[in-house]
Amino acid sequence: MPATDVLVVGGGPAGCVAAWEAAAAGSGHVLLIERDRAIGAPVRCAEGVGSAGLREFLDPDGAPWVSRRITKVIFWAPDDTEVVLRNDDVGYVLDRTRFEPALADRAAQAGAEIRIGTEAVRLERSNGGWRAVLRGPRGDETWTAKVVIGADGVETMVGRWAGLETRVAARDMESCAQCVVGNISFDPDAIYLHFGPSVAPGGYAWIFPKGVGVANVGLGVVALRSDGRNARQYLDAYLARHFPRGTVTGFTVGGVISAATVKRTVADGVMLAGDAAHMINPMSGGGIINAMKAGRLAGRHAARALRAGDTSAAALQPYHDEWMEVLGNAHLQYYKLKETINKFDDEFFNRLARTVNRIPLEKRTLGRVVAAALVHHPTLLPLAARLFVQEFC
Repeated sequence: MPATDVLVVGGGPAGCVAAWEAAAAGSGHVLLIERDRAIGAPVRCAEGVGSAGLREFLDPDGAPWVSRRITKVIFWAPDDTEVVLRNDDVGYVLDRTRFEPALADRAAQAGAEIRIGTEAVRLERSNGGWRAVLRGPRGDETWTAKVVIGADGVETMVGRWAGLETRVAARDMESCAQCVVGNISFDPDAIYLHFGPSVAPGGYAWIFPKGVGVANVGLGVVALRSDGRNARQYLDAYLARHFPRGTVTGFTVGGVISAATVKRTVADGVMLAGDAAHMINPMSGGGIINAMKAGRLAGRHAARALRAGDTSAAALQPYHDEWMEVLGNAHLQYYKLKETINKFDDEFFNRLARTVNRIPLEKRTLGRVVAAALVHHPTLLPLAARLFVQEFC
């Protein structure tokens, strides 16, 4: 029976970085499996990341996996009033079909073994570790693992097999639809965020440039807040209104969890990372950098536990605690803020846009946008002040 010290299930950002860190830290044999036939595909997100977070892992300057550098953020109100925020080093739109393979390559260089087209079909406790049945091109194989890192996305099976509660309430699940659209006019140096219940109830619409005249255009909606249409129907209406002459060259649908981190991300010999642990910003739905940070922590804590010879849930609990300090506790506050903002109607966002546009562009930061919102809704102050105003003003 083949054996590994660390089995990483899922080859997304969380899994690749977890394997990279675990191997680099001298964890012994590290095996990363990905059920799809290619790491990084299919793409199921808008591919946008913040500059500072990305640079913690890789240098994006001149990288082939960068589609576009972003220097500004533009908000649209439901009535299409446009608010341009001050130019800055905002972030990047990635090409995830190249980005994730670059992360996997780092993991391989560190010593991890990578198998694609391979999935875990069963996981059970055995002799203080785990026995995993892996199904791939070689048929079914049974492996033993001392530590399993579940980075298998929102539909995580690792979490269920380990007895962790990963279910999501319907109110916290967004249905998303996105197209790659060409032959459209927009500022290619900006990301666009379009808010309002008439646009995308419970979520928002986005335009993330892939190049000049080409962008990821999508939106997310919460079914419980919709008028009966699904995300694809909302997106079709959105494209017909804003880009009627655009050329659609790609389409994808998926789900995004807009809840905070699950209460328990560890069990005996198991850690969950990334989307599998709901480590997604509940406000923005962004999860790439979050997943990478979680993967880094998981890989390092796996190595520490193996060196100590103790992979119990108690020994792995510091992973969960450290994640909560890094981003998890902030996500709890973002979730409360999201719940408040979802109560606002279109007119609130329209008034806010007009108010913010009276601020000179050179002073128009995200913090000042939030401050303007507080004028209309002071109940936002306890939640928004610390998370936005102090950080971005």
